Amino acid sequence: MTSTNSTELPTTRLRPQVTHLDGRPNATEAQRAVALTWVRRGIPVVPCGRTDKAAMAAGFGKNATAEQLERFGDVEWVGRAWSTKYARAHVGLLTGRVTPAAPAELGRGLVVIDLDMPKAGADLPTGRWAGCAGGTDVLELLMREAGADWPETYTVLTPSGGMHLYYRQPEDGPLIGCATGAGGDLENPRPPHIGPMVDVRGIGGYVIAAGSHSAAQGRAYARESPPDLLPQPLPAWLLELLRPAAAPAPAPRPAVRILPTGDRAERYATAALEGAAADLAALRPGDHRRDRTFAAAARLAELAPTAPHILTEETVREHLLTAALACGIKGGQQQAEKCIRNGWARGQRGAMGGAA
Repeated sequence: MTSTNSTELPTTRLRPQVTHLDGRPNATEAQRAVALTWVRRGIPVVPCGRTDKAAMAAGFGKNATAEQLERFGDVEWVGRAWSTKYARAHVGLLTGRVTPAAPAELGRGLVVIDLDMPKAGADLPTGRWAGCAGGTDVLELLMREAGADWPETYTVLTPSGGMHLYYRQPEDGPLIGCATGAGGDLENPRPPHIGPMVDVRGIGGYVIAAGSHSAAQGRAYARESPPDLLPQPLPAWLLELLRPAAAPAPAPRPAVRILPTGDRAERYATAALEGAAADLAALRPGDHRRDRTFAAAARLAELAPTAPHILTEETVREHLLTAALACGIKGGQQQAEKCIRNGWARGQRGAMGGAA
């Protein structure tokens, strides 16, 4: 018999075998038991349609607030939902989410690799994926390319013949999101896309739980892995496929050395330039960094006629670009240069009093 300790995730064996007098399973009792089992283990749940698997309640998306998510992890709400309005509904497990009472072993929630079978009549992929007859073959190809072994973890077989591999979200960095198939580039999918017939369900998504019964196929989602095998950490090679490679940090740009004379205007211009760069470098997300970069360039351009040997366009550009990159301006170097260029042009028009 399967243990029910606090760290073990549920299996189909935990589903109560409640039956009608004629021997048919009582779907309402069975689905409610699955939902309660999962939510008590720390995974929020959402009711889903039994034919199309579509979520039947809103408020769990990627940008959902804690208040919106609260009910999906509340035992009382879940028990009522599957007893009344959502009786017999599929049990959707919210990926990338945990309840406040979740055990530490669950970390930041689940990310599930959904290995699909091809749709009836669909053409099989060619090129890099030639010979792959399903999502399992695609993952095996990627595994061989990485020189790795099959990633053993909590596994569920789907009624259509596919497979769900459950992993824990990475401990740090951004949560893995959702992706369907290879995305726009079949030969070289962009993360978190992996390849054809492979879907990824992370934050903002859900998968149908083991033990949930499919009315369409007449079969249940069934756990395939051993009862004591919990969702494992993502293997390094798989995490690399799911998360975009970090862009290399731009090389520090040496500040242009300024040698002001004893002229008061040049000393003022030097202080203005250095102050603008320091203020810009200290900005953080939410501080309107692009607008502030534009405004700094415009102000220095307006001041340039008073100290033309100090506030040259090149000098201003180098100082403000270094500062904008240091504060992490959205859009990187290309966006920073655009803001500086446009700001400088705006400031020059102001310095000339609008003269043509």
